[in-house]
Amino acid sequence: MFGKKEYTLNRVHDRITVREGNDTIELVVDNDANTIVSSLTQAQKALAGINGESTEEEKHSAEMLFASAIFGAEQAQKLLEFYQGNHDCVIALCGMYFGDGKNGLAKKITKVQKRRR
Repeated sequence: MFGKKEYTLNRVHDRITVREGNDTIELVVDNDANTIVSSLTQAQKALAGINGESTEEEKHSAEMLFASAIFGAEQAQKLLEFYQGNHDCVIALCGMYFGDGKNGLAKKITKVQKRRR
């Protein structure tokens, strides 16, 4: 019998739970690694452009762009609602998740990219 053929796009998959007190929200990451990296690069440029002359709207838009790059627009909005409209909490949580050396998104993206080679 011939070997079984198996294909995968090696998407980044993850599920995290955010807990604040007794409240929790579960967020899912399910996207192509290159798409995530590209979106994060755009978000980083937007965040780098924030300065003392930037409006709150520009700042919030850049922060939500970062959250959307990771979780998608719908879940980014749910995360903002979870934090009662506090954009600073959203960006802090996203940064924490992305940079977590042991279980973070950056490590998961790298792992998927290595599998593709």
